[in-house]
Amino acid sequence: MKIGLPENHGLSSNLLSGPLLKRGASGDIELTDIQFEAFNAGIAEGQSVLAIAPTSSGKTDIGLIAASSWLDGGINAGRKVVYLTSHRALARQKFFEFQDRIGPLFSLAKSEMVLATGDDVIDANGDPVSEAFSVPLVVATYEKYLNMLAGSGLRGGTDKICCIADELQLISDSNRGQQVEVLMTLLREGTGQIVGLSAVMEEKDALLLASWLKARLIRTTRREVPLIYELRTPTETLTTSTERESVPARLPAREMDTISTLTELLKEPGEHEPIAVFCMSKKEVFELAEQWASDASRMGAKVENDLPLFREPTTSADELNRYLPHRFAYHTADLNEDERVAVEARLDGNELRVVFATTTLAAGLNYAFRTVIIHNWQRWNSSKREREPILPGEFHNMAGRAGRLSHVDRPGRVIFFASTPSHLRMATRYLSWWELENLRARIHPSTFPQLSLQLLASGVVDSEEELFAFLQGTFSAQRELEINADQPLVWRAALTNSLSSLKLWNFVA
Repeated sequence: MKIGLPENHGLSSNLLSGPLLKRGASGDIELTDIQFEAFNAGIAEGQSVLAIAPTSSGKTDIGLIAASSWLDGGINAGRKVVYLTSHRALARQKFFEFQDRIGPLFSLAKSEMVLATGDDVIDANGDPVSEAFSVPLVVATYEKYLNMLAGSGLRGGTDKICCIADELQLISDSNRGQQVEVLMTLLREGTGQIVGLSAVMEEKDALLLASWLKARLIRTTRREVPLIYELRTPTETLTTSTERESVPARLPAREMDTISTLTELLKEPGEHEPIAVFCMSKKEVFELAEQWASDASRMGAKVENDLPLFREPTTSADELNRYLPHRFAYHTADLNEDERVAVEARLDGNELRVVFATTTLAAGLNYAFRTVIIHNWQRWNSSKREREPILPGEFHNMAGRAGRLSHVDRPGRVIFFASTPSHLRMATRYLSWWELENLRARIHPSTFPQLSLQLLASGVVDSEEELFAFLQGTFSAQRELEINADQPLVWRAALTNSLSSLKLWNFVA
């Protein structure tokens, strides 16, 4: 933690005197290490930056500082901010945060702040918006903003936009990475300022991505609040700490399942709460919550409070009505608006002891827990018909929800299990928290037919030459060129073949 701003911080007197910056009890400005480095890198002066730092390092505030400084430097001249996120739930949370913290700074009307997710593009009044590109502030999921941008026929004209790309490691995702990369390729050339944020990225990948984005890289692996990783096996407990890279320490065996571990932790009221239990499926979430419900009444957890009034009589509403008085809940992407508000408001108010959740709660949502239990670290692969370990980046993103900046006196705790020798061999790699997977290119010749059709049909490009130039401008092309000097020739031949096939099938003229 740093006290005070660096000399070359770049903030205007208007922003310095406002509520944008967090201050300690003494009134001094307090910054995390990565926030301090962001100021040094010119975040408040329009410099594009890629910030890589562990979860709970204050990266959202880097985005807020960049957005506020960008608007402060020319909102009346048409400057705008776009904040891109990975999930609807995260977009919703960021939208309310930006609305509360940026809106008053610039006297933005509710109609000037837009949330774009799924099928909806609405302003802060909840009203549909047809001209989202004309407002000063848009918070959107990556795919939604790509659809909006491609549908508008907008080319260039982004020089007055500050784009904040959160959870940017999504560019390597096997399902969504290609669309994220297409969007960032559209934005990287002409956009006024790009601020990329990520908690999980290897240094060499971060360097290459920063170069592609034409951004300065700032990176730290130091956590403001350390984490203790705890792998429980039938014979022993293996632990490591983010305070140092080391071989695991060996401790006596402890409880080996989620419910028993929760019972163990909650015997010390207030010491380990709140606790997040992450699952790989909604089915696991519902089963664990119902199992815990049978035990919660004897855990001394029940409190008297007013239950939320759910407008729809859903199964989730019925279950949450039973769970919330016992200070626990579940959180999945299927909750409707009322149900999400009921759970998230109690998280904000520190009123929940336990939350069972799918990985959407770990995807950048600003809810920090003292303890994280990862119930299952294997996900079902339907094509292979088997369970396979999740990637280290996803695991550590979930783990990073432990450790609260408001409780820096104690490390966060991450608990997971391995019940068989084969599981132990797979799970041990998560103890090496400093080792992450490499970013993988998601645009390659095998994807050219579908991608070419998408780019031509949406009007992003109009000709083969424009299409080839666009593909050569992607992160995947740059990555491939690093290892294959013939990449341009290989991609040109593959593109020509793809377009010939599309013409033969009468998909393009």
